[in-house]
Amino acid sequence: MTSQDAWHVATVLVGGIGTLAIFSFLIKENPFFRVFEHVFIGIAAGFGLVLGIKNFLWPKVLVPMLGLDIVTYPDGSLSHEYDPRLLLYLLPMVFGLFYYFLYSRRYAWLAKLVIGFSLGMSGGLAFKGFFNQIMPQVVSSFRPLAVFENGVLAVGASLENAFFIFTLLAVMYYFFFSFRHENRAADGVSLSGRWLLMVCFGAFFGSTVMARTALLVERVQFLLVDWYGALAGLIA
Repeated sequence: MTSQDAWHVATVLVGGIGTLAIFSFLIKENPFFRVFEHVFIGIAAGFGLVLGIKNFLWPKVLVPMLGLDIVTYPDGSLSHEYDPRLLLYLLPMVFGLFYYFLYSRRYAWLAKLVIGFSLGMSGGLAFKGFFNQIMPQVVSSFRPLAVFENGVLAVGASLENAFFIFTLLAVMYYFFFSFRHENRAADGVSLSGRWLLMVCFGAFFGSTVMARTALLVERVQFLLVDWYGALAGLIA
């Protein structure tokens, strides 16, 4: 067995033990589960840090700022001139380091500047993302009740749009809690909105269960095929 094969077998064995440790939480919380939970969180944090440095900080910030991407040709000419504006990257770096003033009682207020800036930026991005997600849905809600294709009424598309608009209005009407429904028609529309919401939530729940089941099937297949095969080969 080569060193590469031995490393692969060791990786599979450790992966199987970690999978069983996580699944042991289904019985009850235990030290075995907690150890591998902390290991998983630590690996994820370290992996995220390495990816951030490798894929963003080094190639997109440090390399151009230090001029390491400038190639000198044999005739002494350069591939491109150094841009002094790249030194402006130092400003957000220094500002971000203010966060570590949390460990100082005297200068802890400097860390609050970074925290406030981060919260404001996150709120702005969330607000922008909300509008980018909601506004297209609002615009697409305006659908014609009569759809014509080549001058002919498309019955299927028209019924689909009519059902969509009824669903939209019924669900919105269901959330009008500030006044009472005075007649049976209004109660029927509100009840229809509730049932349509239940259908939607059921579809979401079903898709979530399918996604989790797919993950479970992959892990069970890994245990029965890869991990059991590696364990059997090691024992043999």
